Amino acid sequence: MGWFRASDCVESGIACPVFPYFEPTVTACLLVEPKAALHARFAAFALACVLGLGGSAAIAAEKYELLGQPAPDLVARGLTGQNVRLSEHRGEVVVVSFWSGACNTCRAQLEALDRIAKTYGSAGLTVIGVNLDDNSLRAEKFARAQDVDFQLLVATAKSTGRDFRVDRLPMIVFVDRSGVLRVAHREFRSRDEALYVRELRTLLDE
Repeated sequence: MGWFRASDCVESGIACPVFPYFEPTVTACLLVEPKAALHARFAAFALACVLGLGGSAAIAAEKYELLGQPAPDLVARGLTGQNVRLSEHRGEVVVVSFWSGACNTCRAQLEALDRIAKTYGSAGLTVIGVNLDDNSLRAEKFARAQDVDFQLLVATAKSTGRDFRVDRLPMIVFVDRSGVLRVAHREFRSRDEALYVRELRTLLDE
């Protein structure tokens, strides 16, 4: 059950559920200090208030259990055959975007992340896109069609989705300079781009 069958995803612009045993959540996002879980909960609520998200967003964010923990290592292959390892980017703020070739919403999110990467790359931001589509030909076709400058990785271990608790697509996580998972977002809407920028600037300034 650790591998997303993109054939189950309807190309409707609606986020696609991946693992049915996870409770569906529309959005999950928070910025936490890498401390104890209790401190993380307080930080989640505080950030939601600052960003105007309200208590409900903070509660939803808590359902992503990996926040405040070291990010699982990730190794994936790019279109040209090179391997990329998440841990090699320690010291940078890393955005990991999970996508599939059957997800229309993923296209818009990748375009937004490309704009952000071009603006903040010189400040230490790295963006990588990771395919969770089990159809390798479709994934490669999708990746080649995207006009983005960051790496789109098309082949990764079947356990990657499970390791990162990916329960729908698109989904992104933000990893701080110490390798700790600090933010998670499910789904994407155009207004989310400004939120991403605010959260990433906070991490880049740490």
